[in-house]
Amino acid sequence: MDSVTMNGETIACSGGCRAVIDTGTSLLAGPPSGISNINSYIGASDGTISCSAMSSLPNIVFTINGIEFPLPVSAYITDAAPLSLRLKHWDCTEAQIHK
Repeated sequence: MDSVTMNGETIACSGGCRAVIDTGTSLLAGPPSGISNINSYIGASDGTISCSAMSSLPNIVFTINGIEFPLPVSAYITDAAPLSLRLKHWDCTEAQIHK
């Protein structure tokens, strides 16, 4: 993966990083530093954010081999699990693959 950006600002993988695309999960997972950067960028506290803030949140853009794959807020935040810290690699979600 080349980078992960929000509003044109690189928030993870600035020099490129390894990634896994797993069509068997619907979670967005990544290294703790990348997930922390996303949480910080969107104003999440302890992995949660106010539902009223969702309409103003930007896409997360995964750039892979020079191609941008935008992930809208509706695909990366749910009322059950905003972000997952379970894995140590980027795991692009099934929702992103279908877009």
